[in-house]
Amino acid sequence: MKKTLALISLLAISPLSFAEDVLQLGMVTLDTSASMDVENDELITRLQVFEQGKDPAKLTNMVNKKTALVLDAVKNFNAIKAETSNYSTQPIYDDGKIASWRVSQQLTLETRQFDQMSQFIADINTLANIQSMQFMVSDDRAEQVKTDLLKQAISKFKDKAKLISSEFDRSGYEIVSISIDGNAFNPMPMMERANMMSADMQMKGAPAALAGGSNEISVNVRGSIKLNQ
Repeated sequence: MKKTLALISLLAISPLSFAEDVLQLGMVTLDTSASMDVENDELITRLQVFEQGKDPAKLTNMVNKKTALVLDAVKNFNAIKAETSNYSTQPIYDDGKIASWRVSQQLTLETRQFDQMSQFIADINTLANIQSMQFMVSDDRAEQVKTDLLKQAISKFKDKAKLISSEFDRSGYEIVSISIDGNAFNPMPMMERANMMSADMQMKGAPAALAGGSNEISVNVRGSIKLNQ
């Protein structure tokens, strides 16, 4: 995995306001950040088991049986966690009258072993449809990265504060306020690829290769300092 590290350390003020702050109160506002591309290590897949027809009781029985088969199949993959959700029975109308019924059951699967998910989906492709897939950075990995980035951003903040106090011939500085913001990175959606993969597996009966990609994680440190005399 290729990681890139970009440290952005631009002053979040205009030159004019900067000079005015220093001359009037010795107050300076600083803004620093650190960011990194992190390889996605978690995959969340949402499946749907559904049947449509005239008899809702029969449809419910069919959906329950298919769902049970899916849950039995997932037991063969110890790295996949599965849970059911959003069970629904909905009427389908035609010209204002109920023409048929649609019964559906959703399942959410979570894993860090992409090859297991790929094989599992290939195994149950006749039982359930893929609704969506999302690659993301796991919580523990994200927190570890944010901790490292926070140290870097704080170090840049301190270095910048020292530089400013030195350039203005001040003896040092005092921190007036500090705020820290860790970004909420967005998981990588894979709905279109998921649909294509499902169709491909139905035709070939083989697992598809999954590539998780990466997400950028960043931490921002903002604050104000007061320059000493």
